[in-house]
Amino acid sequence: MSNRAIYAIMAIVALAGVIGLYFLVQAPADDPKATAEQAKPATPGPGFTGSGHGPSTPPSLPGAGGSAVPGDLPDRVKEYAANGAIIRDHRTGTHAPIELDPNAKPENTHKLQPALTKAVADRVREVMHECVATLPATARGANPRLEGSINIAIKAKQVLINKAAINVRDVNGDAAEVTRLCIEQKSLAITHPAGDEDDLTSYDINLSFALI
Repeated sequence: MSNRAIYAIMAIVALAGVIGLYFLVQAPADDPKATAEQAKPATPGPGFTGSGHGPSTPPSLPGAGGSAVPGDLPDRVKEYAANGAIIRDHRTGTHAPIELDPNAKPENTHKLQPALTKAVADRVREVMHECVATLPATARGANPRLEGSINIAIKAKQVLINKAAINVRDVNGDAAEVTRLCIEQKSLAITHPAGDEDDLTSYDINLSFALI
């Protein structure tokens, strides 16, 4: 074989090697799978707070087991005192402060029989009927009511009235005060059998009647 033929074969082999090397280097860039992997965004690690991501743990909230300082309230919560109670008003917008009924009483820890408390309340209703018998029709509003409470005691199987706190609603003029005082004073004279109830020094019964 001549030298010229040998040189030609060597040139062909070298050219083939260069072409193969070129395609080998370029293959990852042309591979769709490789391109997709390169385009995939990195997954943020724990606590990452970059643009478009929040903290890895929720913020602490009062009362939710967080680390907020006790007593901290959101800006929209209004706190104020009313009739000796602390009111936390969560309503949005502008509202008048919540007013508590000054005659509202805490729930009794000892419960009397419902039949007994109803019977005593009915005795107050009877007193109310006596006091409004002479109430002028012009003094009545659209929905006159009696609201309030009485505090009772039980001694020797007898119910006694310790005090009465009565409000008369929707009654006009001086008639409202006259009627209120009449009901309170007459209620203090009420007695009623207590059945098998034990002695008791103080028990509150709430009242709410239509004033008829």
